[in-house]
Amino acid sequence: MADDFYRCADREGEGWIRNGPGGTYTTYPDVGLGQLTRQELEEQRGPLRPVGAMTSEDSQALSEAIAKAGKKGFATLLVALYRTARNLMDDGATTAVFTAGRPGSWEAALLRSIIWKGEDISTSRVDEEALEVAQALLYKWTTGPVQVELADGLASILHSAAQKAGGWPAITDRWLARDGQLERWTSAYRIQP
Repeated sequence: MADDFYRCADREGEGWIRNGPGGTYTTYPDVGLGQLTRQELEEQRGPLRPVGAMTSEDSQALSEAIAKAGKKGFATLLVALYRTARNLMDDGATTAVFTAGRPGSWEAALLRSIIWKGEDISTSRVDEEALEVAQALLYKWTTGPVQVELADGLASILHSAAQKAGGWPAITDRWLARDGQLERWTSAYRIQP
């Protein structure tokens, strides 16, 4: 097929890569769904979406919203992740939709658990304007025509937002600053003092 993808996401957000015998697709990492031809994959798991990068305009919009939110920025992103995940799961998706772009990466492994950290964040720690921007973009990136590589993209956006705001302490509050799991996810893209 002319529009064969090297990497794609299925209707549930599971990531597939064309690396099997004869150009078949397998999940990456392997989750036991077998090897499928493009046609079988489309029939059984479609519609399919190619995996690609977020646009620079989108990443800049989220970075600016987080930076503008100040100390509420990171908490706002976590709430947006949680609410988007909850809405998508209520509609039948899985958390794979957040990691299909780079499912085997360490960022993706952490993101699957980080998604739930936003559930218990109080509204007083959230910037509503930034939340609206974040949720709209997360929904676009997880349901739009291209499956965006979210796991590393979000960590990179946080780095950019921190730089714009004057450093990591400027976009996070004291509770999130002490969370080791969040620190690990975001620190790879941060310039250390």
